Amino acid sequence: MEIKEKATQVNGSVSHSEIYDGEWERKDRSLNAAAVFGLLGIGVLYFNAQTILATFGVMITTALSPDIEITGDFWERLQIIFDQFSTPILASVMISQYLFMLLPVWFLVRHWHTRRFKEYIRFHPGTIAEILLAMAATIAIIPTGTFISNSLVQWLNIPTEFYKYSLTLFTADSTFEFIFLVLVIAITPAICEEVFFRGYVQRTFERTMNWKSVILVGVVFGLFHMQPLGLITLSLLGILFGYFYFRSKSLLPAIAAHFTNNFLVILLLYKAPSFDNIDLASAEQIPLSWVFITLPISMILLFFFHRLTAGNAEKSL
Repeated sequence: MEIKEKATQVNGSVSHSEIYDGEWERKDRSLNAAAVFGLLGIGVLYFNAQTILATFGVMITTALSPDIEITGDFWERLQIIFDQFSTPILASVMISQYLFMLLPVWFLVRHWHTRRFKEYIRFHPGTIAEILLAMAATIAIIPTGTFISNSLVQWLNIPTEFYKYSLTLFTADSTFEFIFLVLVIAITPAICEEVFFRGYVQRTFERTMNWKSVILVGVVFGLFHMQPLGLITLSLLGILFGYFYFRSKSLLPAIAAHFTNNFLVILLLYKAPSFDNIDLASAEQIPLSWVFITLPISMILLFFFHRLTAGNAEKSL
């Protein structure tokens, strides 16, 4: 059941104070301040915890493999680091997302806003059509995002080696590594980041800013990943996921879209490192024709999603 400012039940009306019974709500504090404090607090906790976990993981790996030698020029040393320490780095990302992102969101919602955590973040079923359209639109918009990122790399004259080695963390060499990457890179962020950014931050901003929260949190989502070369693309994806959340009034289409984007990157690097003579593990520019074909398709799919979710407007706070 969607939480509303004026909710009603069969046995009578339910007041705002009975639904939003958390400490922050009872003291009638600023909702925008709650969103900002939650964003900054959880962000600082997450990044620091992840750094500490990754450091311990690298230290343990080094202790267990004392024969590791990081030698050579800069690019050779970078390759060795990505090859030897990818597992502890990825493990630290997964653990920190569940313990220091997802869990704090649950704590904030229950203590600041309401004990109805699932209802607040809108973790309830969307329709199958909404989920499928969100996934399809995300797939269709990926070539445009890739074109923008590669154009930025080439415009700034970034060494292609840096771009290629950075993808090492997302490249699997075996079925086991592929499954591990799906868990860490696709499933975990799709759940934890969507609960955090859309389920809490956007949801809380939305109560005062309505649709503007989609743009604001989408840009914050891009900045959060601290990838300057992918800032534009990540921000566009953040806005896209936020749009799915805002229109459907359900977290599931955003989770499905986020998973689809990340999973497709892993799958392409694993199964098809090159496609149509384009090296997917490099900054080689994709044909503009791909964009001309897929971008209109994504717009059409978004149009159908918009029409399909028109009846959800009444669920807004």
